[in-house]
Amino acid sequence: MKKLFVIVPTLLLFWLPGTSCFGETAEKYYPLKEGKTWVYSISSEKQPVQKITVTNLAPREINGMSVTLRKWEVSGGVRYYLVAQDDYGVYRYGEQQSETAEPKIITPKVYYLKNPVDKGTNWDISTKLGEDDLKVNVTIDGIRDQVQVPAGSYNDCVKAKHEGGGQFSGKDGGDLSLTAYEWYAPDVGLVKSMVTIKKKAKDGKISSESITYQLESFKP
Repeated sequence: MKKLFVIVPTLLLFWLPGTSCFGETAEKYYPLKEGKTWVYSISSEKQPVQKITVTNLAPREINGMSVTLRKWEVSGGVRYYLVAQDDYGVYRYGEQQSETAEPKIITPKVYYLKNPVDKGTNWDISTKLGEDDLKVNVTIDGIRDQVQVPAGSYNDCVKAKHEGGGQFSGKDGGDLSLTAYEWYAPDVGLVKSMVTIKKKAKDGKISSESITYQLESFKP
């Protein structure tokens, strides 16, 4: 269970002032207002179904910037992530071990969505899957998708495709690849994510895991 908790925040990367294809800001698809809460189900062929709860806490000022603290609860563990906005998009600013702990600033910036929120917009991010480094390209693949999840049906969703890879650590080592699709609904945020992780060890052994996240409830 601990391993899945480490992976979950990374997979759910994958919201700022600016102009989008609908005349809305990217925050329209990644709401940062205090008090909003999302509950997701996480299913995988290798893990029992779990729940993750994400809550926007009160904004705070760090190094002269206003950032939103987001609380993640999954598998009995709690982590805190800081989200900020700039002229380019909404990105993960930092993380911390508790609500009052000193934040660890993340560099380079890991953008969730970039302007313009339009089909074809793409950007690169450097992130981690557990302890392993990943280089990932994100592309807006659609802007009007309809998505059905337990929380309901959502129209005009933005679809983001993630493709990337790196090397995984451990005694077997080898190549690691990730493909993911995420759907963001207007005024709601992330409603669904489908992730496939593949590993090819040095001895040629191949393994894979597919994980699906679906929104079960949303508190505006």
